[in-house]
Amino acid sequence: MQEEAGPLVSARLRTMSHSSEAFDVAVVGGGAMGLSALDALSRRGFRSALVERFGLGHREGSSHGDGRIFRFTYPEPVYLEMARLAAAGWRSLEGRSGESLLHLTGNWDCASVGHPELEALAQNLARAGLPYQRLSAEASNALFPQLRLPAGSEALFQADGGVVLADRALAALARVCEEQGAAFYVEDPVVSLETDDAGVELRTASGRRLRAGRVVLAAGAWSRELLAGLGLVLPLRITREQVAYFAVRDGQDHRLGAMPTFIDYHGEKAFYGLPQIAVPGVKVGWHHAGVPIERPGGTGEIDAANLEAVMGFVRERLPHLEPEPFETATCLYTTTPDKHFLLGRLPGSERVVVAGGFSGHGFKFAPAVGEIVCALALGEEPPLDLTLFWPERFAR
Repeated sequence: MQEEAGPLVSARLRTMSHSSEAFDVAVVGGGAMGLSALDALSRRGFRSALVERFGLGHREGSSHGDGRIFRFTYPEPVYLEMARLAAAGWRSLEGRSGESLLHLTGNWDCASVGHPELEALAQNLARAGLPYQRLSAEASNALFPQLRLPAGSEALFQADGGVVLADRALAALARVCEEQGAAFYVEDPVVSLETDDAGVELRTASGRRLRAGRVVLAAGAWSRELLAGLGLVLPLRITREQVAYFAVRDGQDHRLGAMPTFIDYHGEKAFYGLPQIAVPGVKVGWHHAGVPIERPGGTGEIDAANLEAVMGFVRERLPHLEPEPFETATCLYTTTPDKHFLLGRLPGSERVVVAGGFSGHGFKFAPAVGEIVCALALGEEPPLDLTLFWPERFAR
């Protein structure tokens, strides 16, 4: 019952060939990060190409779906500043594509009273000058009847967050990149990358060879194997995560605009959810609770224990929803040991930029990540301090 995004690039681009397959920059991976990098590069006039192992908009990776949470509620200042850059980027993409992509509905985070996570969120928002509300359980239940808090808990509400329409955003990015002259090579996996003094050579499964002065590697769960081929072994963990959609069983409004996004920090692992968007139900998931997998591929089976935990959360926290889901879906997380991103040049090589480890919460930042990796690829100063994200923290 997912909303179909339609073809993301024209038939001409899906089948095109080039007399000269040489580029200023090649981007490996056609998810949110790769397309955002391609947008930033092609918008500045660089001859750019994207190489994707599947078709654009595929369901095998991490970027698909009707919506993703957009929020400023992070304890680390760098993520909040990255969200500010991303918000401006989403608005820019809306203007260039004619699509409405970022919808403000507010973010609601809850935990027991005095929980350190809520305290850290409040402190970071205050430092940044962003308004928020601290709500008692009674006040929250009155303001947001879709969500039920017990006594002894509290909520933090931040009104500037919301939802990015994920599939529509991917389609918009692909269209503007096409209009800006970017080349697309889809359904043709990159099998090797080789660097030399002149640039990088990419070889694909079909036998195609591309030359580029720089490469942006944004291949999600498939990045680990490509990085190993370049001599960089990183401790990236791949898990198959899942979400479920729950129908509303009474007249309470759970649609986008009437209900905020939510994250619940009561347990060791957070539960999260989004209001009704394209799929006619509320989306709920259990963050970082997926099954580890050795290699990406296929959608996999639904984990019954995970689903039972999500259903228990729905019964406790979302009283107006049916307790059993009508639809489930899977995606991949690619996670570093410290849960922070990988953003930086390949250690020992200025020609390869790594963008990965987005751990199930990176989509919102895609326009900012695109600008960051564009700057890194061109040897410019990135717009944010990337110390937290340097690949060298593991490569040592």
